[in-house]
Amino acid sequence: MIIKFGARGDAVASLQKQLKNLGFKSKNGKALSVDGIFGESTEYAVLQFQKNVGILADGKVGDKTRAALAGQSVSKLLKDSDYVAAAKRLKVSELAIRVFGATEGRGVGFLKNGKAKILFERHRMYYYLMQLKGKTFANAQMKQYPNLVNTATGGYKGDAAEYTRLSLAKNICAEAALMSCSWGQFQIMGENWKDLGYSSVFEFVEQMQANESLQLEAFIRFIEWKTGTVNGKKVTLIDALRAEHWEAVFTLYNGPNYKKLGYQAKFQKEWDHLEPIYGEKKAV
Repeated sequence: MIIKFGARGDAVASLQKQLKNLGFKSKNGKALSVDGIFGESTEYAVLQFQKNVGILADGKVGDKTRAALAGQSVSKLLKDSDYVAAAKRLKVSELAIRVFGATEGRGVGFLKNGKAKILFERHRMYYYLMQLKGKTFANAQMKQYPNLVNTATGGYKGDAAEYTRLSLAKNICAEAALMSCSWGQFQIMGENWKDLGYSSVFEFVEQMQANESLQLEAFIRFIEWKTGTVNGKKVTLIDALRAEHWEAVFTLYNGPNYKKLGYQAKFQKEWDHLEPIYGEKKAV
């Protein structure tokens, strides 16, 4: 559960006590009130704590911030400085990069079991089995394992259950299975490994399992590489992002059905939350 601006109750009061005990104060420099109301003062204290420990500073309290408050290791988590460096490298708005991070994978690169977040795509498994082992083999596997190999999308189980699907698919063909997953916080498909400069899909996966900073690196490489056609014109994703041409950005990143999938609405929600913090003026 994420606790954020506007929340009320015992969970907020408990958070305020933790922050107060750690020495974090409200924006005016006064002691943080323990009133169970997540207002500007509490959001400010959360932001200062997040910046102090080096994790993503968004003013929200989710699993990552709770782990940091509990004194757990945050070594695998995305650092706030990673977003600053990414924006500088891509020459794009820092806000846009942060909003992508918040929208993709719900801002989380790892599951609670420590494994990278994934989503297994059975239709891509069918495609790669055809490429690697032939159509006859792919059709035979689809008949026997329709939830793992299929011409249609779907069959998702979510979170850790996706690893069960992946494990079974790897028994059919490990390379095809790994390429058929989207990986980490930014949900980059394994099938892109070569275009993104990795030596193999196995190296790509190894890096996605290492930490969120390397997951962000894959996202940056994807932004730098991706091109496509939008409204009859050839467009590069990096140019579209720099111009904040959102129709092109979302089409190239998520496909032409991004509106039906609700992606623009999710992106706008995160933009509205982060815009006051990072001072950008343009909206989606």
